Amino acid sequence: NTIENLKYVSKDLIGNTYIINAKSAEVQEDKVDQVQLKEVLAKIIQQNDEIIYINSNFADYNRNNNNTIFKENVRVRYGNQIINSNIINLNFSKNLIEIQENVYYKNKNANIKADKIEINFESKKLKISMDKQDDKVEISGKY
Repeated sequence: NTIENLKYVSKDLIGNTYIINAKSAEVQEDKVDQVQLKEVLAKIIQQNDEIIYINSNFADYNRNNNNTIFKENVRVRYGNQIINSNIINLNFSKNLIEIQENVYYKNKNANIKADKIEINFESKKLKISMDKQDDKVEISGKY
């Protein structure tokens, strides 16, 4: 049930292309639509040719809807922005990237530490939050 050097490519209705590569993959007999990936590199090529890169040690990939949960040493690179975390939930059904656990965001002007960041594919809006209401998002940088 192990596949070496796996690659999936899909395209959505608005023209975005999703490419996910893994050094190895494992399919369980009882969950044929779910694939466990190891050493993962993914790209979301948006219709305007901007590219979001995501890499991680592991990922759970759903072959039906392309939703992917990246785990361990997760890194997102988008333009001059870099986000590191423990988990990223890429949800194509909601056009949403949810970045969770030990989130560090960095661009040329700012560093941010938070519990969660949400990015909407379509609107490009970014929402940064903490799990506990009393905790504060840490921001440092050039202003």
